[in-house]
Amino acid sequence: FQMSGVVAVSEAVSLAFHGMGLLASGRRMSAKEMAETVKVSEAHLAKVFQRLVKEGLVASTRGPGGGFELAKDPEEVTLLHIYTVIEGLPRAEHCLLHSDTCPFGTCIFGSMLEKMTGEFVEYLKNTTLADLQRGETR
Repeated sequence: FQMSGVVAVSEAVSLAFHGMGLLASGRRMSAKEMAETVKVSEAHLAKVFQRLVKEGLVASTRGPGGGFELAKDPEEVTLLHIYTVIEGLPRAEHCLLHSDTCPFGTCIFGSMLEKMTGEFVEYLKNTTLADLQRGETR
């Protein structure tokens, strides 16, 4: 089984969040520097960042002193925007069985999974890279 909907965050989304959080300082950083800072695979991080470049969230400069930098103001970039670039829109699915009908008639988790997903999406929607930079996560 896989976890339902948005509650599970893929490695690609995690790399995008953490790398973009580093760039929110205004610094240009290479994939290698970011990967070393967050202790992840440089190859996977670079692949994720190419997607962010393609979508216009990040600018890329080649050559000595090159690297990645934000292409937008950190105040304008929400975590939901980053999530959506990598994974698409969060699914509203709340069933762990991915089924339209429940064998118990009602979900064994009640509305908890739906509430958790809703809260998570609201957090992503209301948190910008600037908030991360200021340490103002709610």
